[in-house]
Amino acid sequence: NIGVAFITVVRTFPAVVYGLMFIRVTGPGAFTGVLTLAVASIGMISKLFIEVIEDLDPGIIEALDAAGCNAIQKVQYGIVPQLMGNFASIAIYRFEINVKYATILGMVGAGGIGAPLIFAITAYRWADTGALLVGLIIFVLAVEYGSAKIRKKLATGE
Repeated sequence: NIGVAFITVVRTFPAVVYGLMFIRVTGPGAFTGVLTLAVASIGMISKLFIEVIEDLDPGIIEALDAAGCNAIQKVQYGIVPQLMGNFASIAIYRFEINVKYATILGMVGAGGIGAPLIFAITAYRWADTGALLVGLIIFVLAVEYGSAKIRKKLATGE
């Protein structure tokens, strides 16, 4: 399949490589960081979504077909409920990764939350560097905690 091959090619390059390529094309800044995270996210999310779709239980669709459901009802009651929890969990997980990547991309000049950190480091402002690192660690831990809670709710159906 051409789509799967394209996604595989997109996923082979790390986000930092895309960041450096986009810096060359668009110059340093937040737009470069957004492009980088978008391309990296599309590659990963697409692969994970394809895997979830391939693992759908065909028995549910067959049961709905036997009950006389039309195509829209099969999608509404058979496919969407199987996909939504996994899709939401994948999206939350990717958001968590993007928060971490934003710091790295900022440090290589692609804008984002890492830019102030690299400016503080290059200016030898160690108090500012420490404060930024503590703030980033707290922010990443809060995002991880929140996403773990949401994924747990999605998994248990509460």
